[in-house]
Amino acid sequence: MGLWLVLLLTACGGPGEGGRFEIERVDSRWANGTLEVNLEQTLELSREARNALDHGVALTVEVELILRNAGSQTRVGNGLWSYEIRYLPLSQYYQVTELDREAVLTFPRLRHALAELSRLRLELETGALPAGDYELLARSNLDKNRMPPPMRLPATFSARWLHESTWTAWPMAIHPPG
Repeated sequence: MGLWLVLLLTACGGPGEGGRFEIERVDSRWANGTLEVNLEQTLELSREARNALDHGVALTVEVELILRNAGSQTRVGNGLWSYEIRYLPLSQYYQVTELDREAVLTFPRLRHALAELSRLRLELETGALPAGDYELLARSNLDKNRMPPPMRLPATFSARWLHESTWTAWPMAIHPPG
């Protein structure tokens, strides 16, 4: 019991270098009820996250988009995309799985897997929208709820497990047809 308490307190406290998730750029185009989004982001995992990954813990990166009317701030669409990164020790490769589509890609190095996730092409179904000014909000984070239960508490409270971007807002306009 005492050893577990020491490990838990060590994992939760103290200064450490967390990861860095940052949305760099978002370009979007709306047509026929679908918003096509090209998102560029920086994903850097902390030493603790890389160590967990190398010891069999799958990590899930989430990207969330919200489209809202710029004037009224009314939400008109939103989407969530999840990508699982897993280390395969027998082949010494990293695997990235898009969880909604179950598309799987394999990479020889972690940096290649993260590079794949640094440029994403996403589609958000919005239905018909009136012409006007809109804002596209974007963020990315490490989904701690998909971690094994014994890791969730330390990951929630440790600065070394802080892997989330701030919300960024990107203006966009929908022009009347013609």
